[in-house]
Order: sequence, then structure tokens, then C-alpha cells
Amino acid sequence: MNLLFDIASLVCIFGGTILVLATAVGMARFRDTLSRLHSVTKPQTLGLILTVLGALLRLLGSGELTPGNKGDMGALVLVILFALLTAPVVGQRIGRIARREQLYDADHLMRNDTAR
Repeated sequence: MNLLFDIASLVCIFGGTILVLATAVGMARFRDTLSRLHSVTKPQTLGLILTVLGALLRLLGSGELTPGNKGDMGALVLVILFALLTAPVVGQRIGRIARREQLYDADHLMRNDTAR
């Protein structure tokens, strides 16, 4: 059973690492604020969740659930909840400020919601 938890933990942590790497590449590659924001908000949140889930699976697979392990698992669950609650709000606020300050390339928009 520990081998199963170890493999699942490894897959989750590796998947999270790949998503965080994709976020870093997107930040370096895209040219305007809205594209970079899209690159950051989606894969970064999922990458963090997968990495923390891998750590949770590693703790569950350790075999002994001591009070310290239970506290660590509770803290990791709170990290996931905090990421899910804050990432969309921060992304929306940054996007709104970028639109208001015109920090985007209007020629490359597929659809312009600000046109009147």
C-alpha cells in the first residue's frame, strides 16, 4: 500500500512541477499583461494544488498518523483552500487594473469587450 501512495505522490508532485514550469515559460514568453495573467492564474493554481496533494498523499502513505502528521495535513488542506480562494480574486483585480491602465496590446485581442 505504501508503494501505491508513493507512486501517486510522485505523479502529483511531478505534474505540479510541470505546470509551474509551464507558468514560468509563459511569463517569459508572452508579451502583454493579459496574456501573462492568463499564463499565471490557471496552471499556477493547479500546479500548487497537485504539489500539495502529493505531499498529502506522502503523509497518508507514511503509515502512522501521529498528531504532528494530522496537523501537517490540516495545514496543507488550508494551503489548498487559501490558493483556491485568493487566486481568482487576485487575477481579476490585476486584469481590471491592466485594462484600466491600458497595459495590453489592443491589436492582438480576439474580442474587444471594452469597445463601445
